[in-house]
Amino acid sequence: MHFARCVRLLAVSAVSLGPPDTAAADATAAPPGLAAGKAVYDQHCAACHGDTGDGNGPAAVWLYPKPRNFSAGLYKIQSTPAGSLPSDEDLYRSITRGLGGSSMPAFDYLSEADRRAVVPYVKYLTAVVTPDGQRLNRFEAAQAAGAQAAPITVPPEPPLTFDSITRGRELYVRLQCASSHGSTGAGDGPSAPTLVDSFGIPIPPRDFNSDAFRGGATGADLYTRIAVGLGGTPMVAYPDEVLPPDERWSLVHYVQSLRRKEAQIGDILASDGRLPAPRAEGPLPRDPLDPAWERIESVWVPLSPLWPEPYPLPGVAVRAVHDRQTLALLLQWRDETFEGAPVRVQDFQDAAALQFSLTGRTPFIGMGDPENPVNVWQWKAGWQQDVDGDRPDVDRAYASLHVDVYPEPTQHGLYRTAAAAGNLLSAQGLKSPIEDANATGFGTIATQPPASQNVHGRGVWRDGFWSVVFVRELRNTDPNDVQLTPGRPVPLALAIWNGAQRDRNGRKVFSNWQQLLLAE
Repeated sequence: MHFARCVRLLAVSAVSLGPPDTAAADATAAPPGLAAGKAVYDQHCAACHGDTGDGNGPAAVWLYPKPRNFSAGLYKIQSTPAGSLPSDEDLYRSITRGLGGSSMPAFDYLSEADRRAVVPYVKYLTAVVTPDGQRLNRFEAAQAAGAQAAPITVPPEPPLTFDSITRGRELYVRLQCASSHGSTGAGDGPSAPTLVDSFGIPIPPRDFNSDAFRGGATGADLYTRIAVGLGGTPMVAYPDEVLPPDERWSLVHYVQSLRRKEAQIGDILASDGRLPAPRAEGPLPRDPLDPAWERIESVWVPLSPLWPEPYPLPGVAVRAVHDRQTLALLLQWRDETFEGAPVRVQDFQDAAALQFSLTGRTPFIGMGDPENPVNVWQWKAGWQQDVDGDRPDVDRAYASLHVDVYPEPTQHGLYRTAAAAGNLLSAQGLKSPIEDANATGFGTIATQPPASQNVHGRGVWRDGFWSVVFVRELRNTDPNDVQLTPGRPVPLALAIWNGAQRDRNGRKVFSNWQQLLLAE
């Protein structure tokens, strides 16, 4: 068996539409009726899936598995039988819910009208030229041929019992699910290293213990995945004639029994997209270990990887509070090891970032866009060591190293040119472990000048957890800073880097857009 692993909307077409020289849709020639959907797609989807839906957007190089090529007509998450195209509701649900555990975020922060408008545009991007020269998208062709199938029926879920789990385990063995997913469901079966998708790209099996289920984690979601399979992957369908509904439910119960507690919590605990920041009843907590934080309710925000992680972080706990003058925001997440300043070339540091929309709109999740810039606050473990006076250097990493020093201050600019030029990333004696920066899309991140660095905070690693506080005044006169007003929501997204897993730059886990709302 092979549950959801690719990152994008996929579909298997049952209709033959001619030889391989079919033509992808010309995005610039979209019919006027699709203008609204095209506008949504261009802002939120094209960076990954490409302007024409070919899966080669500018972000694709940073993503694995790769974004879906819509023009291929292959969809994975559907409620219709194997070999048929998904329904409009299937596409709408995938857009709304995203594909958990992948870089495909949930777009539930968009209006329902926008989400529904982009569905026909995604279908338009499957356009092909038929042998007789007619230009149709695959959905139109399927409908014309009477091949558009209805969704399968999911019967009511029976009670979860010891017997149903035992029966499910027997089916797991009989159907040879362990060959891919492993005997304990960890995704380490003997055939796992050889599996590829329909494009020949390696596709690791789902780790039932901890991986997010990309088509949803409810019993009905898993039942549907087993029944119809996952188009374009080695996960085949098990229709009624192969696996009756009662046996299918038993298999669902066994798969669910393999989940670790932390993963189960991640399946059911998720932010509703709101991050409330109440008013402080006493002094504002500015230290991550301040007991006052315990009086503030935390919000669990799910995180998704841009690249497969050996030990994925499912989410981060967030608390926020303000006193009408200043905001304090606390992030807490599990991290088994402390990774500080990267002295050696093979080292990478732990880090966390907040991304705020400067316009109040929800821009593209990947560092905003030219019309919707973002303000980024990034805390770095190495910077924290610098502020604490404990930043390591090469003499600590290599105990027997002979170190040359340049004691004459007037000579420092000759060998520390970046610091001499005022580059904050090369500065020593930092006053804050948090970088204040701006971006308008990929490759545009720019650190604000030293005089504009006004975000403070502190990070503490203890007992396998990071606790990091960000502190800044609500409002100022800097046009590059987000301005925070009680009663007015501000779009906010999060990102975490795990140095032990070699996270850096675009390799990280990230959240969807949330709405930070300061109480009046």
